[in-house]
Amino acid sequence: MSARDTVLPWALTAVLLAGAWGLNAITLDDDAAFSDLVTPGTIGEPVTADNLEIVVTDVHAARSVTDARGWSAEGTWVVVDLDVAAVDTQDGASIRLAELVIGGRTFTASERPTSALQAIPVVTGVPRSGSLAFELPPDALTGSATLRLGQTTFNALRPVAEMTIDLDGLAVEQQVQLDENRWTR
Repeated sequence: MSARDTVLPWALTAVLLAGAWGLNAITLDDDAAFSDLVTPGTIGEPVTADNLEIVVTDVHAARSVTDARGWSAEGTWVVVDLDVAAVDTQDGASIRLAELVIGGRTFTASERPTSALQAIPVVTGVPRSGSLAFELPPDALTGSATLRLGQTTFNALRPVAEMTIDLDGLAVEQQVQLDENRWTR
């Protein structure tokens, strides 16, 4: 038996093992088929997710929030001011998914304020302004948070806009007035 006859099977085995390792490294996880289709964004810049164009204009931390119709609540709040418009069609266009993820915990936007922008219909090309208010536990205003906004709450393959918020960089205000829902000028 020659050296070539013994080296060739070992070389072929090494090539096949390296190929299998490489294929395993690039293969998606089992739950990848159910993951969100994330579009990363930056505060102050437009981001498009599905049929929505969203611009987060400001972020506040507050000890109490009020709206123009007289509703108010005390607690620990993060208030997100934003503009949103439909991109292609206004059929069903609105923010239905509004989450703030902090350290593995997910908080949804409060439905208690009468001026909440969540689920308000928007039209194509004409932005609507308003606020989303997230009530948090007192210890949650540290680190960074991920704001997740989208048009659907379905769990599989939903287009989502994501922005990072530095909670440590937010000054905690005593009271924040939520923006009244209005058409942007």
